[in-house]
Amino acid sequence: MGLGVASCTAVVALAVAWIGGATASTPSQVPGGDAAAPASAEAEPARAPAADPTTGPAPVAGTGRDPLTPSELDRARTAALAAPLAGATDVNGAAGPEYLSFELVETKDANAPRRAAVYLYDYTADKLVKQVVNLKTGAVEGTFAAARRQPPPSDREVAKAVELFLADGLSADFRSRYQKVTGKAFTSPDQLEITGSTYVARPADTGADKCGEHRCVQFITQVPNGPYIDITDIVVDLSGRTVARLR
Repeated sequence: MGLGVASCTAVVALAVAWIGGATASTPSQVPGGDAAAPASAEAEPARAPAADPTTGPAPVAGTGRDPLTPSELDRARTAALAAPLAGATDVNGAAGPEYLSFELVETKDANAPRRAAVYLYDYTADKLVKQVVNLKTGAVEGTFAAARRQPPPSDREVAKAVELFLADGLSADFRSRYQKVTGKAFTSPDQLEITGSTYVARPADTGADKCGEHRCVQFITQVPNGPYIDITDIVVDLSGRTVARLR
């Protein structure tokens, strides 16, 4: 038993002596200088900033049933407006038809070239004109014209119709209502949000009986972020340059 106690005491004493004699490690000294910095992990190489994504240029030509590209539309419109239409005039009376819209010509032939149908309006003849343009060659391959076809108006047509309306005496009531609603005098179309639509006369309508044969426009007008001012009873005949109130 004595041997066991002595051995235990010796072990404890040895452990205490070792702990007491141990000293904390200190950074190594550089002769004539400060303590050397502790070694650190190797720094990661700097990463180059990610390049900003950029949008590539629009394709010059589409394929199959892809929507027309800006280049194709420009080519189709230029070709359609350049095609001779004797005596045609636009909404302002200038030579050449009024451009309205376009669409891709659908075909079941997978090998057929892409074609666009460009819609124009000839104010001299009061006819809708459809020009079919081969988008590969730029050639006008077909011209079709029809009376009493009235697709939605172009922005230029709506602007012209507003101009004619505001120059007419029938706009006085509208101006009065605008001032009552806003407290301000109406001086410019820029004070309104205007949506135009084509108008075709119905059997019971009076005052615009030529509409349908002529190119006519109605308006929906709204004060920006405000109320609507109802003038849907007003019709502007762009072909005849007249303004009428439906009765």
